Amino acid sequence: MNVISALAPVFALVLLGFLLLRFKFAEESFFHVAAKFVYWIGLPCLLFKNIAETTLTLSDAWRIFVIMSIASLLVAVLGTVAARMLKLAPARRKTFIHTSFHCNTAFVGLPVILYSLSSHPDSQMLIDMASMAVAPMIPIFNIMSIIVMRGTDGSGQKSLSMTLFRKILTNPQVLSCIFGLIVSFIGIRLPLALSRSLGSLGGMALPLALLSIGAGLNARNLRDSFSVAALAASFNVICLPLVGFALCRIWGLSPYETLIGLIFLACPTASSAYIYARQLNGDPAFAGNVILISTLISAPALWLVLFWGL
Repeated sequence: MNVISALAPVFALVLLGFLLLRFKFAEESFFHVAAKFVYWIGLPCLLFKNIAETTLTLSDAWRIFVIMSIASLLVAVLGTVAARMLKLAPARRKTFIHTSFHCNTAFVGLPVILYSLSSHPDSQMLIDMASMAVAPMIPIFNIMSIIVMRGTDGSGQKSLSMTLFRKILTNPQVLSCIFGLIVSFIGIRLPLALSRSLGSLGGMALPLALLSIGAGLNARNLRDSFSVAALAASFNVICLPLVGFALCRIWGLSPYETLIGLIFLACPTASSAYIYARQLNGDPAFAGNVILISTLISAPALWLVLFWGL
């Protein structure tokens, strides 16, 4: 019952977003604005507040971060091998690789952790640990994504470096994590009014993010390369947590460190994969298919992770 209670709010909001758009209760423009708000304001406020006010440091969560990074890199390599064996066209090949490892840690992982661990006696400590673990993962995912999407299209080294630099400097989630880490390291205490304001804005982010994900699900193009898209989704939702679990066992992570890492790794493909595919000459329709399939199969995957961990 605890597992169902933890996952139900997440996927209920995804389903609600899907239904609101399909029944024209809300226009597509509303979800575009909602997603823009989450990306530029809501999620950065949530990440900055959680990281800045935590009593933990990166040293308390670095093992989770390392496990997630290594698992993502290994699955990216597996995705590269699979894409070459399938002899995919260049645009689809790099989108296949990208969608195979870039999981939605911020928009799905954080809500699942907040809902699933809120009743735990050490809930605040575990949520702080999760925030500290995901803080460096966000720039890592962005860097890996740009390398995959730009590094395989014949761009020069200088062009790739400039793209990486520009994406990091203009990504509000990356910047909020960096500034949050600085404030936490220096030991600055946020004024109460600022803390509450950030909390209110951040509290809006997760529900709006989940509604926007649901509205973005589109089954119309699903028949286009369904089996290949399902394979990429399986790499993301099944292989990633399995590789992460093996690494956690080898390295001897605690049960709750393992649980936090596996929740993040069992999340569906990040919705930003669609944006990357559009902006960097990938295959947007294929990315959308992977996002849809991975979202559907992430429900049982997350259920299994929480059932084991709780």
